[in-house]
Order: sequence, then C-alpha cells, then structure tokens
Amino acid sequence: MQIRQAQPQDGAQIAPLIAMIYRDMEMPVLKNVTETALISMLTTLYSMPENLSGLAQTLVAGEKDRVLGVAFGHPAENEVAVNQILKKVSASQAGFTAPLALGGESRPGEWYLSMLAVAPQAQGQGIGSQLLNALPEFVEKLGKSKISLNVDDGNPGAAKLYHRQGFRPDGRLMIGVHPYQHMGLAL
Repeated sequence: MQIRQAQPQDGAQIAPLIAMIYRDMEMPVLKNVTETALISMLTTLYSMPENLSGLAQTLVAGEKDRVLGVAFGHPAENEVAVNQILKKVSASQAGFTAPLALGGESRPGEWYLSMLAVAPQAQGQGIGSQLLNALPEFVEKLGKSKISLNVDDGNPGAAKLYHRQGFRPDGRLMIGVHPYQHMGLAL
C-alpha cells in the first residue's frame, strides 16, 4: 500500500469515495442530485490542483494505479476559499439545482481533515489507519501542530478509529442535518 499526494488523474477514482460521505450526510441540496451528476461534479473538484496540493491537500492510498482510500483536508484559514470552490463547481454542474455549501467546520490554527473514505471492497484492511498515520508528518510540513476532524454521531465505527489514532473530543456541531463531534490531535 502506498500513501501519496493525489494527482489530477486520480479524480475519477476519488469521486465515488467522497460521494459516499456526501450521501451519508443526507444534505437536502443533494436529495434530487443523481449519482452520475454527483460523481461528475466530484471528479471535476478532485482533479483541480487547488484541491490536491494548493488551498487544500488530498492524499490517496492505493496499489499501482488503484485508489483505495482518500484523505482530504486543508488549513483552517483556507476553509472559506476551499468551500467557495465547492460552491462554484457544484453550481455549474448539470443536475444540481443549488450549489453545495459547507463551512464553519474548523477552528483557527488547525489542519482540518474534511473527508476520509475507503473503498467498500477495501474496508477493514487498515487503509483508513494508514492514511491517518501519514497525516501528522504531512501536516507538520505545512506548519500546523493540530489535526481536527468531525465525526458523525451516527458513525461509531469511525469514532472508534479516530480514538485509536489519538484524536480526542473537542466540542460538538451540526453539519447539515446530523450532529457531529469535533475531535483534535495535537502533534
């Protein structure tokens, strides 16, 4: 298994992994968006240099040319700009009647892990843990000393993974229609 910075050509493989997260969030704006439209929008989004190694950073876990897992995040100070890209790309996507908008999920000084996903056929093989293990060194190179994330109350398996990796509860918030626990890991 190799952990590496995502490249534009990985976008088509990253998109279905991120789509699983968006579907689990049950965001009203996505209720009538087809899977094809969502995958198309996410492929565009995760082929953009700004989302791979610019304002945000994307790591992938894979074998050869197969992406089996993805970690996407950004420094907190880039949250507004990263979410503006999401809003702009989704607003211009056929099949979306309104733009997809997020925000208010990170705190100053953090590197925020926005998305972590593993392909269904590869779950339970430690890929999520490998991605999380790679993040501290990666994030420290960006000058950050804390990684944060939000875990859905309805996803106890993910919460357990994050606890095993050293993340500790640090508040609560609502994202879309779900309650989340904010967690942090000091580096």
